[in-house]
Amino acid sequence: MTMRHPYFALLAFSTLALSGCGSSEAVQPEAWPVLSERFHSATEPGQAQSVGSLRVGAGSGADVVVLGRVRDISERSAFTLADMALMSCAAMDEPDHCSTPWDYCCEDPAALKLGTLVVEFTENGTPVKETAKGFHGLDHLSEVVVTGKLTIDDVGNMSVAANTVYVRSE
Repeated sequence: MTMRHPYFALLAFSTLALSGCGSSEAVQPEAWPVLSERFHSATEPGQAQSVGSLRVGAGSGADVVVLGRVRDISERSAFTLADMALMSCAAMDEPDHCSTPWDYCCEDPAALKLGTLVVEFTENGTPVKETAKGFHGLDHLSEVVVTGKLTIDDVGNMSVAANTVYVRSE
């Protein structure tokens, strides 16, 4: 299987590089600056689709506008977007049910796989050396609308090379 997304290659390399052989000190990655304003949308783009509807209605290479909640955020230029129909632990009636409600641990794993995609900020096909974390308040479970180009790989994983992001919870 080939890695088509630079983010996954970076993540794999970072995991190996940070594992350290016999070192008792943790290696800290260099902090990247927050995303450039060129990726910000000051107004909410219209005609946003859900993550699930992209899976059945859009093809690889399509320009898309997608709405969802931030699931995981990389310290680098990417985050995972979850369909609004998925229920995070924060939305459950039980207070303090989960210390990491953005991981959607109570969701069916099959629904979670179908209802998520990776959003990555790139320039000329290369991930930017900026982080999305904190960009206009972007955090776990933030509602966002992303514009960009959809890619679906051979096994059905979806990603969006983002042009802009609008954070609803600003």
